[in-house]
Amino acid sequence: MLYVQETLDRQTGLLATNTIGEYVTVTELGDKYRVGPKRVRTILHHMGVLAAEGRRYRLPRAFVERGLGFRHDNPRSGHPFDVLSPECQALIAEAWDDTVADLDSEDTPTMLRAKAALDAFRSTRRRELTTHEAVCWLCDNHPRLLTRQIADILGVTAQLISKFTKLRAKQINTARKGLARSA
Repeated sequence: MLYVQETLDRQTGLLATNTIGEYVTVTELGDKYRVGPKRVRTILHHMGVLAAEGRRYRLPRAFVERGLGFRHDNPRSGHPFDVLSPECQALIAEAWDDTVADLDSEDTPTMLRAKAALDAFRSTRRRELTTHEAVCWLCDNHPRLLTRQIADILGVTAQLISKFTKLRAKQINTARKGLARSA
């Protein structure tokens, strides 16, 4: 999206429009590199362009101050998002291949098998799994995976994985207590 800056010329009273550049959202950048929204955020987080902020990966305020993008915290759609400047896009383009190779080399054979099994399971489903369902499936079928590894497979934060694994453990304990009472 083309961003412009309008300034008021106080002598003539006219608005002067200056083009800032072609900014893209993080998801649009992922489309450019042919990766999904979660994967592009994982890659940009690994690069250091995005930082974990709550349940989302967001552009740090220091990057905004340097002119590498804008944060839209309260848009009309209700979902905050970030846009990346042409300068930031150029920096990302330089480091993209190395970062993807680095991320792929971090994947252990166990992670690769778990990801392949999850993808095979997803292909048999009529609808896409939620992140919570995917976490539960990975915990049930690959119990030796670490929280960080599950986070890398799903492309979400480790905090979110921790939350879902605690919820899963609570649900299992509740079910066990219910079975013990009925027996």
